[in-house]
Amino acid sequence: MRILHLAKYYWPRSGGMERVVQDLAEGAAALGHEVAVVAVESRVGGRVGGRQRSTVTRVFSFGVLGSEEIAPGYLTAARRRADVIHLHHPHPLADVASLLRSRRTPLVVTQHQDARRPVAHLLARAVIRRAAAVVVPSRAHLALSRELDGFENKTEVIPFGIDETRWAEVPRRPLDAPPRALFLGRLLKFKGLDVLLRALERVPDLRLDIVGSGPEGSRLKTLTQALALADRVRFYGECPDDDLPRRMQEADFLVLPSITVDEMFGLVVLEAMAAGRPVITSAVPTGVREVNVPGETGLEVPVHDVAGLAEALETLAHDPFRREKMGDAGRARVERFFTRRLMAERHVALYERVLAYSQEAVVE
Repeated sequence: MRILHLAKYYWPRSGGMERVVQDLAEGAAALGHEVAVVAVESRVGGRVGGRQRSTVTRVFSFGVLGSEEIAPGYLTAARRRADVIHLHHPHPLADVASLLRSRRTPLVVTQHQDARRPVAHLLARAVIRRAAAVVVPSRAHLALSRELDGFENKTEVIPFGIDETRWAEVPRRPLDAPPRALFLGRLLKFKGLDVLLRALERVPDLRLDIVGSGPEGSRLKTLTQALALADRVRFYGECPDDDLPRRMQEADFLVLPSITVDEMFGLVVLEAMAAGRPVITSAVPTGVREVNVPGETGLEVPVHDVAGLAEALETLAHDPFRREKMGDAGRARVERFFTRRLMAERHVALYERVLAYSQEAVVE
C-alpha cells in the first residue's frame, strides 16, 4: 500500500505532532508498506530517505504569515501518487492541497488539535467533511473538538504510540541518590512551569531538571532566582534527540504540570513510563488523563494547585519503592496500549477499510 502523509513539519523538528508523524511513517514502513511524507522546511531541502521504505519530501518555505508557512511548492509535492492520503490537522496548506486533489484517493485525517483562526477552521471542516475517516488519539480529543462536531460517526479513537525500545534500557538511579524530578517540553505558559517552581520551593531536598526551550525561558529563570532555587534547578535548553534518554536516566520521575487543554496528550508521559519512571500530571480534561493512571503509574494533582503538586513531589521524592512499583506499571501499560507498532497496525487496518470501501463505491 502507498501511504502519503501530509504534515506541517517532520523530525528532526521537535514537537509532539512531528514525533507522531515520524512514528506512523516508520511504523507502517516496518510493516512493509511504501510510505511518503510531505513536510515544510524553513531552509532549502530536497527529497531525503527516511528509515526503511519511507521517503520525506521537505518543501522550502519563503517565510511565515501569521502562523502559516509560505510554501507554494507544497501543493505540487502533495500531488504524488498514493493509495491513501493521511492529513494531520491543524495544517491549512495541506487542507488546500487535499481539496485540489481528485476525490478518488481516500483521505484520512488525524485531528491533533483544532485550528485557531476562522479561515483555517472553515478549511479544516471542509476537509473533514470530505474525509473517509477521522482519527483522534483519545476520547477527550473528540469531546473537546469544535471542528469534529457533527462528524462523530466517522471518527475513530487510536491512541498515539511510541518506540518503546528506545527507552527500555534506561537504568534507574541509585536508591540513595538525591531525588531529582524532570520536566521535558517546550517552555510555554500552558505548561504550568511557574506552578512547578512554586511547588518545588516547598520540597527543599528535591532537585529539578528542565529540558526544553521556548518564550517563557527568561521569565522562568528569573522566577527561579526570585524563589532562591538556582542551586536546585538546572535549565538544559533544547537537547538533541539522542540525549533525551540520558536526561531521563538522571531523573527519578517526570512532572507535567500543564494548566490548560492545550496539553492534548503529552507524548513525554509515555516516554517516561516506557523508561520505568512514574509521572505526576495535572487533571487537565484531555488525553493526558487517559495515559497516566493515578495511583498506579503515577500521581495526579488539581490544575494550578501548588500545595497539591508539592505534596505529590514530596511523596515520590521520598518513596523510592513506590517509584519503582509505579515505574514498572507504567512500562507495562505502554507495552500493552501505546507502542508504535500497535499504533501503526491499527492505522493500516483503517487504511485498508477505507480503501476497500472506496473501491466498492467505484464498482457500484
